[in-house]
Amino acid sequence: MAPHDLLRAFDALPGHLAVLRAVPGFPVVAMSRTLQAMSAAPAHVLGRPLFELFPEAPQAPGSAAILQAAFEHVIRTRRPERHEQRFDLVDPASGRFEERYWSMVNTPILDDAGAVEYILHQAEDAATERRHGSMAILDAMTEGVFTLDRQWRFGYVNPEAHRILRAEPGSLAGAVIWERFPGSGNSAFSEHYRQTMHGRVATRFTAFYPGLEGWYEVTVYPAPEGISVYFRDVTARVLAEQDRERLAAESKHQRRIYETALDNTPDFVYVFGTDHRAIYANQALLRVWGVDDVRGKTWLDLGYEPWHADMHDRELAEVIATRAPIRGEIPFTGTNGRRIYDYIFAPVFDAAGAIVAVAGTTRDITERQAAERIIREHAQRLAEADRAKDDFLATLSHELRNPLAPIRYGLEILRASTESGGQQARIHSMMERQVDHLVRLVDDLMEVSRITRGKVSLQVEPVTLADVVDSAIEASRPAIEAGQHGLTLDLPATPVVVHGDRVRLAQILGNLLNNAARYSAPGGHVVLRARVADGAVILSVEDSGVGMEAEEIPRLFEMFSRGERTRASHQGGLGIGLALARRLAVLHGGSLDAVSDGPGKGSTFTLRLPLHGTDAAPSSWSDDIDTTRLLLRVLVADDEADVGGSLAEALRLSGAEVHLVENGGDALREFDRIEPDVAILDIGMPHVTGYDVARTLRERGVRTPLIALTGWGQAEDRERAFAAGFDHHLVKPVAMPMLVDLLASIEHATRATAVAQAPPEPAATLVHDTPG
Repeated sequence: MAPHDLLRAFDALPGHLAVLRAVPGFPVVAMSRTLQAMSAAPAHVLGRPLFELFPEAPQAPGSAAILQAAFEHVIRTRRPERHEQRFDLVDPASGRFEERYWSMVNTPILDDAGAVEYILHQAEDAATERRHGSMAILDAMTEGVFTLDRQWRFGYVNPEAHRILRAEPGSLAGAVIWERFPGSGNSAFSEHYRQTMHGRVATRFTAFYPGLEGWYEVTVYPAPEGISVYFRDVTARVLAEQDRERLAAESKHQRRIYETALDNTPDFVYVFGTDHRAIYANQALLRVWGVDDVRGKTWLDLGYEPWHADMHDRELAEVIATRAPIRGEIPFTGTNGRRIYDYIFAPVFDAAGAIVAVAGTTRDITERQAAERIIREHAQRLAEADRAKDDFLATLSHELRNPLAPIRYGLEILRASTESGGQQARIHSMMERQVDHLVRLVDDLMEVSRITRGKVSLQVEPVTLADVVDSAIEASRPAIEAGQHGLTLDLPATPVVVHGDRVRLAQILGNLLNNAARYSAPGGHVVLRARVADGAVILSVEDSGVGMEAEEIPRLFEMFSRGERTRASHQGGLGIGLALARRLAVLHGGSLDAVSDGPGKGSTFTLRLPLHGTDAAPSSWSDDIDTTRLLLRVLVADDEADVGGSLAEALRLSGAEVHLVENGGDALREFDRIEPDVAILDIGMPHVTGYDVARTLRERGVRTPLIALTGWGQAEDRERAFAAGFDHHLVKPVAMPMLVDLLASIEHATRATAVAQAPPEPAATLVHDTPG
C-alpha cells in the first residue's frame, strides 16, 4: 500500500493513532485525523519527523525525551510498551501550550527479518481513559489502588487497598498519608511518591513498611490531581524468594542441573542397582546431571542433598525388600518456582525372578496440580461471590420494600374514600397493579439464582389474554411514549384464555415490548399480534429497530448477555430481561424465539403459550374494596413513621382498634396496658428488634399471636422469625386484603377458642338481646 493510501486509511480511524518509521526522527507514515488536527501542520504530516509536528513545551522539558526513550525501548526489545506521561499541546485558540496527560501504547511492527520496521503509536487522554474506566473495575481489582492529591490526602481507595492497609472501608478518604501511616514520610515510599508527584514520571519499586510488617510492590503514576498508586502485598513472595536465594547459594550445582532438565524434557529415565549406585540414565538426565557416565555413582555423587538422597535410598531399599513398585510426589523449589514431581521406582527381575535393579521415571506435574488448585480456588471464589451477591440482593430488596409499603397502604386508604367505577377508582386500580409489579420485580432480585436454575414459583390461574396484554402495555407505555413509537395491536376478536401466572405473563410480554421500544430509533413502530393455532396462542412483537445478525440471536436469551446490538445502540441494562422472559415462557409450557433479517431490518420475537384446558372462569384484577370488618385490638410497632402510620390507618378503616408505637422498647412497655389481640412487629427496629420483642413476650408466657412484617423475605429470615416466637411472617409491602384476611382468621380462631373454653351456663339463665 502506497504511503498516501495508508494515510487515507488511517485518516478515517477513530482515536489518536500514528504509524512511525523506526528510524531517527520517527517520520510519520500514517496518522489518524484526530491526531493530525492536534499537530503543528495538520495538512502536511506525511514523512515529517514526529517531534516537528508535536514540539516539546518549554514548561514541560524532557517530555519529548521520555516518548523518544519509549520508542527506542520498543525498537530494542521488539515488545509493546505502555506508559503514562505529560506531553503538552498547543491550544489553537490561544497559541499557548496546554498541560495534557496521556496514556500511550507503542507496538512494534516487524519486517521479514524480525527487526522493527514501524511503530504503531496510540495515545489516549489520561483523563478520558480514567473517565472510561469503570469504578466497579477498580473496586474488583486484586491490586490495591489509591490516589493522592497534591496535599498528600487520600482520594479514591479501592476495597483491596483497605484490606492490605488494614483500614476500615472509607476510613482513609481525606486523611494525609504521612499522618495516617507514621514513618512512611522518611522511607522509600516518600521518595518515590515525591519523585512522581514533582517530576511527573512513573516509578516502580518494592519496599518494606515496618508499620505493617510487610513488603509491597508499588507502581506510581502521575495524575492530573496528583498521583495514582497501584500496589500489592508481596511479603510471602519476597520471603519465598529469600528462601530460594539461600537454597540457591547452598546448592548452586544442583540448581543448574534442574534448570537443564526442565529446559529439555519433562521425563527422566534411570536405573539403579541393588547397591544403590546408578547403572543408566537417558540423555536428558545426563545433560541435567552434567556427567557423561553415571555408572557407579550414588545420589550424593550426582548432586542430591543428603535428605533427598537418604529418602530415595530408603525407597530403593523398600522396593527391593517388598518386590513391589513405589510411587511418590516431591516438591522442589527451583529457579522457575516451586515444582511438583511424580516419580515411580519399580523392581527389575532377572530370568530367575531375582531383583537385579530398580528402574525409575520422573515427571513434572506442577501444571496439573496448579490447574486443579485453580479450579478449586475458582469454585470457592464463585461460591463467595454468589453469597455476596445474595446478601446484596437481600439488602437491596429490603431497602426497596420499605418505601413500597406505605405506598401500598396509602393506596388502600385512598380507595376507601373513592367511589367505585369512577376515574379515580380506575387510577387507584392502575397504581395498585403497578405496585404489585414492583413488588414482584423486587422479589426477582431475591430469586436471581433461582431464576437461572428455572426454579421460579408461579401463581397459576385461568387468565384472559386481554388482561395480560393490557397489563403489559401499561407497564411498557413509558418506554414506548419516550421513544415516540407507534403501537399497533392485532388481537383475536373473541376472548382467549390461557393457564398461567398473570403477573409473570404480563412480565414476559412487557419485557418484549420494552425491548422493542429500546432498540428502535425514535419514531419507530411496534406491532403486537396474537392468534390461536394448534391448541396454542401465538403472540409476536415486531419492531422497526436495529435488528441483529443471525448468530447473535442464541446469545440474546443467555443471562447477563447484552449482545452486539446493545453496544451498537448504546443501550444499558443488565441483560436479564430476555433471559428471564424465555425461562418464564418455558415454565408456562411455552417457548420464546426471535428472528431478524439482519442489522437495521428490525426484529420479531414470538411467544407461544398453551391454551387453558378447563372451563374455570378467569380471574381479573379486582377493583372491589375489601369489606371485612375487624373487631380486634392490634398493636403495630415500626420505626418507619410512614410505614407504621399508613398501616395503622389502613387497619382502622377495616374496623380494627390500632395502637401504634415506634420502637421495640415501647412495644414491650405498652403491651400489658394495651392487651392486644394480635401484634404486628417490624423486625429491623433499632436497639430492640422485633426478634427481641417476640422472644421477650414468649419468655413472659404471652401467647398473643405475633406477626412479623418485614422487608427481609428469604427462607432463613422466615425460619429465624419462627424460632424467635412469631406465628406468621409477612413480607413488605403486604397486600391489605391478605393482611385483613389473616387478622380475620386470627379473630375467628380466638373467638372459637374462647367459646370452647367457657363453662356452660344453665339454660334458664340464657338471655337473648334483641335490637331496639
